[in-house]
Amino acid sequence: MKPKLLLTMLSLFFATSFAENEPDTANFNVLHGSAYYNATRTPGEAPSVFRNIYSPYLMYGSNLVTLSPTNGYGIASYTSGERTSFAAYMNNQVMLGIATKSLGFSFAFSVGEKLSFFEERSVYHKLEVDEIVGSSRNNFSLRLSLPFTSVDFTTVLRYSQSNNDSSNTQAYTDSKGKSTKEFSRHGHTFGGNLTFTNRPVAKDFTWSLGASATRYLNTLDSSYTSTRDPDENYDVETRSNQDYTYINLFYNFGNIVLKSKNGRVHVGNNTSISANIYDWLKDKENHRMDYYLQGAISFTPHILAEYFLTENWMLWGSSYYTWSSSALREKYVEHWEIKGERRNNLMQFSTKTGVPYMSTGARFNYKSVTLEAGIEAGMYSNPFRGFDGKAIAYDFAGIITF
Repeated sequence: MKPKLLLTMLSLFFATSFAENEPDTANFNVLHGSAYYNATRTPGEAPSVFRNIYSPYLMYGSNLVTLSPTNGYGIASYTSGERTSFAAYMNNQVMLGIATKSLGFSFAFSVGEKLSFFEERSVYHKLEVDEIVGSSRNNFSLRLSLPFTSVDFTTVLRYSQSNNDSSNTQAYTDSKGKSTKEFSRHGHTFGGNLTFTNRPVAKDFTWSLGASATRYLNTLDSSYTSTRDPDENYDVETRSNQDYTYINLFYNFGNIVLKSKNGRVHVGNNTSISANIYDWLKDKENHRMDYYLQGAISFTPHILAEYFLTENWMLWGSSYYTWSSSALREKYVEHWEIKGERRNNLMQFSTKTGVPYMSTGARFNYKSVTLEAGIEAGMYSNPFRGFDGKAIAYDFAGIITF
């Protein structure tokens, strides 16, 4: 997509109709699909099916079906009495949930698991081999949200298994007996996050803040059982040298700086502070212990412009840019019986500037049918060169309400 076309559409939003009219933004609270949701970075964006499903109580009262052929998702909800039930398929995951006026929760699990089996029986070598390898990630998450007087609260608990889990068994039998070697590799991820936002009472200024924590564990279990040589039997669990805990704190805000009867402009910034805290690594052979700590801070300024052309047509354009800085600290302690203890430290800093991303989209609504399409393009590091053709994303979705 040529940059002139996208910039022209963005300039249209800033130039049109921000006159001295009495503000009336009630019509901006229309329901959007994933194209709008993926394009926005401000916490004060208009409602969307994705925003609602990630804060389950917001699904209360909705009766709809939405499909996206570009992203491969489908969402459906049905309200009966004081309860709304909803189901979704997104990114090889199924989500089931229930929403009421004061509470919402959902449970999601992956369905894209693929297992590979390998079996070998060798009479000549008297060897039996069985192997199972998982080729996709198992994910489970539980989400809970509820509104308070002036803030929304959402919490999520997650567990996943890595996609390189495997199990291998080798058995050798002869006249002297049987020996069996077993290996199993497992990767586990435990995590959760909390989010608060003033969206229920926000007018022009909207914020959200929260924290998340994730624990990454990788283990290798190995055992040897033999009736031929019982003294050589062993059962060992080995931890990976990449086990760590991830902690993240974030604060996002957006403010409507321009608005009229048909248009408005949001400006804001998202700030994130994170740390990867690696476990101590013990190296007995080299008489040392290692410790790693990696921290980062990032800022993402963003802008979003929305404009209603007619009662049925709405356009939007957005842009964001991310700047981040990271630091790595390594500490290792050497223990020697003769030389004593030596402590060493290493610090390393780096700064990364991302590329600007720009997106634009349109929403068409007629009675109970809504169609929405969007396109996002990343620019080169030098924005005057235009758009990088490798970073273009398209989005199209349809919503039917009942």
